[in-house]
Amino acid sequence: MLRKAVSEDIVKYGDFVYELALDQTRSAYPTYGDGIKTREDFLADARSALEEETSELLLFYRRDALEGWLTFYRIPEEHYLQCTGCNIRERTEQALAELLTLLKADFPEYTLYFGFPACNEEAVCFLKANGFRCIEEAWNNSFFLEEYECPGSGETVCGGNIGDDNIGDGHIVRIGRDNYNEFRAVYQPEAEAYWNCDRILECLEDWIIFGYRQEETPVGAVYFRGSKEYYEIYGMEFAEGKYREEVCRSLLTAALNHCKRTGAKYLTYFCDCCEEALQKAVQETGFHCVGGYVCYILEPGEGEKHF
Repeated sequence: MLRKAVSEDIVKYGDFVYELALDQTRSAYPTYGDGIKTREDFLADARSALEEETSELLLFYRRDALEGWLTFYRIPEEHYLQCTGCNIRERTEQALAELLTLLKADFPEYTLYFGFPACNEEAVCFLKANGFRCIEEAWNNSFFLEEYECPGSGETVCGGNIGDDNIGDGHIVRIGRDNYNEFRAVYQPEAEAYWNCDRILECLEDWIIFGYRQEETPVGAVYFRGSKEYYEIYGMEFAEGKYREEVCRSLLTAALNHCKRTGAKYLTYFCDCCEEALQKAVQETGFHCVGGYVCYILEPGEGEKHF
């Protein structure tokens, strides 16, 4: 049974559910077992889910015993709904079944997005059995910047001295509105990708994008965002979809150098499971692999009840 939570529930059950959030076989994404997010982050996110008008925090009971809680948020103008928490001790399938019934009744026109650790087999099996379509399989990688030192402080960026930016080698260029066409030249997202070129351009000030030029031709780009201590790489792109190891390593260095210079402590990168060479380069650069991640979506009107 699902019940709407109140603030006292977070105080009473927060530590119990946080322990579940640390276990990737019993939780959803975002994961709190990545060595980055803390108990305080978890409780703050729970309070936010309770207080925000477009978010929800639901307690899941089975036989009058609390088994955990679920959270989600939505963007009404885009009919977008994402599950942001599913921390369940036992019977994850039942909890998701009840949540799906609720969402289909209350938000029938929304596209549902559910992200889970690949090792949460019960959740993944439920999504597959109920019409969800997998749109992403990735390795979750984290870089801890505390001991990182920026290399190549005397290098240049496309002929200009790096100075304090110290972002990479002479092939690297910072992408802005005036040269955004270089990003479009290498980034051709799938149709269902939320962060496509147009959406990124609309809020370009929130993004850091570095391009890689080879004889004045754009052949690669990395794009990421964040603030204060934490940044996340959303993608690395290559012209014609052709992986280039030298370009990859240079772009990773540019991203790490930028994050270090701004005082960040962590950089996360979800690397596509199909990109084995890219994942190898990411780990050799010093990223720690947290585990596998899968994202499933359900379009309005799709899915059958198998629960």
